Amino acid sequence: MNVSYCTNFCCIKLIIRIIVAMEDKKRVIAWAKNYLRGEDISNTVPFEDLYQSLIQYEQYGYATEILLKKIADNEDQGAEIKLSKYQDLADNIYKDSTLSSYFKFDKAINVLKSFCDLEHTKNSKTLGIAGAIYRSKWKFDHQFHNLLQSRAYYKKGYLIWKNKMHKSIQIETDCINTAVNYANLNELIVIENLEQLSETCEITSETITRFETAQNTRNEIIQAYLEDADEVIFKEGIEAKEKLYTALAEAFFGLRMYNKALYFIKLHIQDKKESWQIKSFSKQIYNLANYQRTEKCQKSTNKDPFQEKEIIEEGQNSCLIALNLQADDNNDEKSIKQKPQNKVGIGLSGGGFRASLFHIGVLAALAEKDKLKDIEVISCVSGGSIIGAFYYLKVKQLFESKTDEDILQADYIQIVKEIETEFLDAVQKNIRMRLLTNFSKNLKMWKGSSYSRSNRLGELYEEYFYNPLLSKKDSSPIFMNDLFILPFGKESFKLNDDNWKRINKVPQLILNATAVNTGHNWQFTASWMGEPPTYISDEFDVKPRLRRMYYENAPEQYQNFRLGYAVAASSCVPVLFQPLVLKGLYKNFDLELIDGGVHDNQGIASILEQECNEIIVSDASAQMPDNAIHTGNAMSLFFRVDTILQERLREIQLLDLKSRKYTSIVNKLSIVHLKNGLEQLPVSWIDCTDVNRGILYDKEIEDENALLKYGMMKKIQKGLSEVRTDLDSFNDLEAYALMYSGYKQMMHEKGAAIMKNENWNFLKVADSCTFPAKEMPLVRQLKVSSYVPFKIVRMSKILTFAVLGIGSIVLIFILFGLICNWSNPKPFYQIDISYNFIGVTLIVFLTGFLSKFLSKAINIESIAKKKAVLLLLITAGWLFFNIYISIFNPWYNKLGKLK
Repeated sequence: MNVSYCTNFCCIKLIIRIIVAMEDKKRVIAWAKNYLRGEDISNTVPFEDLYQSLIQYEQYGYATEILLKKIADNEDQGAEIKLSKYQDLADNIYKDSTLSSYFKFDKAINVLKSFCDLEHTKNSKTLGIAGAIYRSKWKFDHQFHNLLQSRAYYKKGYLIWKNKMHKSIQIETDCINTAVNYANLNELIVIENLEQLSETCEITSETITRFETAQNTRNEIIQAYLEDADEVIFKEGIEAKEKLYTALAEAFFGLRMYNKALYFIKLHIQDKKESWQIKSFSKQIYNLANYQRTEKCQKSTNKDPFQEKEIIEEGQNSCLIALNLQADDNNDEKSIKQKPQNKVGIGLSGGGFRASLFHIGVLAALAEKDKLKDIEVISCVSGGSIIGAFYYLKVKQLFESKTDEDILQADYIQIVKEIETEFLDAVQKNIRMRLLTNFSKNLKMWKGSSYSRSNRLGELYEEYFYNPLLSKKDSSPIFMNDLFILPFGKESFKLNDDNWKRINKVPQLILNATAVNTGHNWQFTASWMGEPPTYISDEFDVKPRLRRMYYENAPEQYQNFRLGYAVAASSCVPVLFQPLVLKGLYKNFDLELIDGGVHDNQGIASILEQECNEIIVSDASAQMPDNAIHTGNAMSLFFRVDTILQERLREIQLLDLKSRKYTSIVNKLSIVHLKNGLEQLPVSWIDCTDVNRGILYDKEIEDENALLKYGMMKKIQKGLSEVRTDLDSFNDLEAYALMYSGYKQMMHEKGAAIMKNENWNFLKVADSCTFPAKEMPLVRQLKVSSYVPFKIVRMSKILTFAVLGIGSIVLIFILFGLICNWSNPKPFYQIDISYNFIGVTLIVFLTGFLSKFLSKAINIESIAKKKAVLLLLITAGWLFFNIYISIFNPWYNKLGKLK
C-alpha cells in the first residue's frame, strides 16, 4: 500500500513539475509579446531576465525580435549600443529553427560583418560565433569550404588566446573556447577525410598533420592552466576556475585521458539540474566520442596514427553516463551505447491505401535492419499520413512504457507485426464506402459547407484506425496536441534538448496538406500547424505565407484540432472530397486544405526543412501511365496535362535529392517506388535499323517473367504499380503483395545490415511474386485491382453472369415496353413511368461515362435543385452503401483470402 502511495505521489509530483515548466514558458513568451507590442514590462520583468529566459526555452525567434526592438529603442534615445547586443543577435539568428537555413546563416554572418568588424576583430566571442555559424552551415549543406571557413575563424581566436596567455594567465571564457573549438575542428576535418577515403587503407600525411595539430592544441590548453596534469593541480593565481572546467574536460577527452575528463565533467555538472544547462557541452563530448569511434575503426597501413589503442569504450561511457542528469544509479558503463549523430528522416508518399500498405513493407524491412530507432522525422502525405499516424501512435505507446535502454529491436518488430494485422483489418472495413452509411451524418453534410465528406472521412479514420489503438470504445476525438511523447521515466522532455543523445529517437510526425488559398505546403505537427517558411522565397513567391501557430495560441475553436481532421486534410483528393474548410482561423478568408500530394506527394520538402542528412523515401504514388493514342476530348486532355505537371514535380524533387546526395549535402539516400526496375526500351521510329545499346539496356528488359534486382517478377511489380489509389477495401492477396514489394525493395537498399529475419504474414505471397508456376492467383487479382467500380463482379464468375443476365433482362423489358407503347404515351403495365422520366433516368445513368451531359440534366445554377439532387443521392447512397458494406465488402475480402 505504501509503495502504491509513493508511486502515485511521484507521478503527481512529476505532472505538477511538467505543468509548472509549461506555464513558465507560456508566461515568458507572453511577456515577450507584450514587450514587442510596445508595453512597458520593466516593472514585471527586467529585459535581461526576459532575454535569458527566452534563451533557456530556446525561443530564439522571440529573443531575436526583442533584441532588434531594444537596439532600435537605444538608437532612438541616442544611447550606446554594446557590441554584445549584436553578437547575441547573430547568435540567435543562426540558431533560430523557424528561419530558413538558406537565409539565417548568411544573415547572421552579415550582422557580424556589419556591426562587429568580423574581418579585423580581435574579439574572441565574435570569432567564436562566426566559427559556429560556418560549422552549422556546413552541417546544412555539407560544403567543405564552410568547414574550412569555420576552422579559420576558430584559428584566429586560438592565436589570440595563445598570445594573451604569454601576458596573463587570467583570460576570458570566450577566448579559451575558441582554442578548444579549433582543436575540435581540426579533428572533425580528419573525420571527413577518413570518411571520404573509406575505401582505401592509406591515410594521407595532411590528415595525420591535422590530427596532430588538434592534439597539440589540447596539450597546450592543459599545460596553460595546470601545474601538474597527472595530479590535476591548477597553477597559482587562476581565478574563476569553474570557467575552465568544460575546456579542460574536452581537452582531456580528446587526448583519450578519460578519468581526468570525467573529473572535470563532474565538477562542471555538480550544480546543474536540467539538461539544457549542459546541452552544448554534452554535444561536444558526444561528438568527440563519435570521432574516436571512426578513428578506431579505420584500417590503416600507418602505425597507429590516431592513438587507437588508447581509445577505451568503458572510459568514454563513464563520461557519457555522467552527462546524463536523469541517469539512475543502476546504469553502468556497458549500458550506454554511442549514438550516431545522423538525422534520419523518412517520407511516406501519398497514394491511398495502396501507398499505406506498401509503406508497411518498408517499415518491416527497416525493423529488420534495426533502423526504425534512428528515425527522427516522419513526413507523411495522404495515404502515407494514414499509416504514419498509426505507426506514430504505436511508437508513442512504446516510448511511454519503456526506458530508452530497455527498448530493443524486437519491440519495433512487434510494432510492425501488429500494424501488419491491425491496419489491414481497418482497411478492410472499407472507409470510402462507409462515408454515407450514417444517415444523420449524411443530413449534416447536406445542410452546409461547415461539415463535408472530408470531415466525415477524418472521423472514420479515428473510429476505425486510431481510437482502437488507444482502447477508446467511445467516439471521443484524439487531438494533435495529445501526440506529444513524454518518454518513460523523464520528468520533462524537449525534442531539441534531449533527443540527440537518445538511442531510440523520438520521431516528429509531420502531416502535409496543401492550402488552396496560397498553394503552399501546410503542416500539422503535435506542436503547431501552418505554412513553413523554409521553401517560400520572397524573391519569386509574392503570395503571403500563412504563419504557423502553436495550438495554444490559435483561436479557441482550433486549440484542440482533431488528428482525424489533420489526416483527412492530408488525404482529401480534390473532386472526390471537398476541401477541409477552417473558418475563423485567419482574417478575411476561409482556409481551404486539400490533399498534400498536390504540393509535394513524397513529403520531401518537410524532411529537408528539418535538415535531415539521411533520407528514406517510400514512394507509392500513382506515376503517369503511357498514352499511345491521342487524347479523345478536351476534358481528357486537361486531366492528362495535370498528370504531366504532377509527374514533372515528382521527377524534379527526386532529382534534387540525388544531386544533394552527389554533392554530399545528404549523407545517405534510399528511394523505393512501385515502378522500380520497370524501365522500358526506347521506342524506335518506323523502319529504324539501329539496335538499342547493350550497355544501357538489359536484354531481359522485356521479359515479363524476369526477376527484378530486388527479387520481384516484373509482371507482378507492373501489376502492383497499376493498383488503384483508393480508400476502399484491399483484400489479403493484393495487400500482402504491396507489403512484400516495399519490403523486398528496402531490403535490397544498401546501408544497415539485416539484424534479424522475421516471419511476416505478407511472406505468404513470396512464391506468387517470384515463381511463374505459382503466379496465377495473384495475377488474376492484380488485373482486377486496378479498377475502382465493379471489382467484386470481375472477381466472381457467378456475379459476372448474374449482372449480365439481369442487365439483359431489364434492357429487353424496357425496349419491349417502348415498342409496345410507342403510340401510347400513357403508362404500360400499370406503372406510372413517362418517356420523359425514362429519358432522364438514362441520362443520369450515363453521366458516369458521358460527363458532359451532366450540365444538361441538372441546372447547377439552381440551389434548390442541387439540394434536392444531393438529398436524393445521400438517401439512396445510405441504402446502397449499407447494403454493400453488409454483403459485398465481406465477400470481396473473402475472395482475396490466402488459402
